[in-house]
Amino acid sequence: MNDFNQKLYSLGLQEVIERYLKHYFDLHGDILPVEGLYLCLKKEVERALIVETLRRLKSNQVQVAKLLGINRNTLRRKILDLDISLETL
Repeated sequence: MNDFNQKLYSLGLQEVIERYLKHYFDLHGDILPVEGLYLCLKKEVERALIVETLRRLKSNQVQVAKLLGINRNTLRRKILDLDISLETL
């Protein structure tokens, strides 16, 4: 594991997100980024969480839904809405 990854893993998720957002806003300077940042980031985090959980649990949607604390039908809807391909996991 390289130094960057070791440092990243030693941080909490909140700190990683805060650093990402600081960098994101710094890139834009005084110009505000596109509207809808909250929904955009929420969608990215939700997609990553679902994809990785599906991978870890070998696409067993019942187990994934239980682990995430959501209904299986809600998981199915999110898989469709987030355009997650189960075949490529």
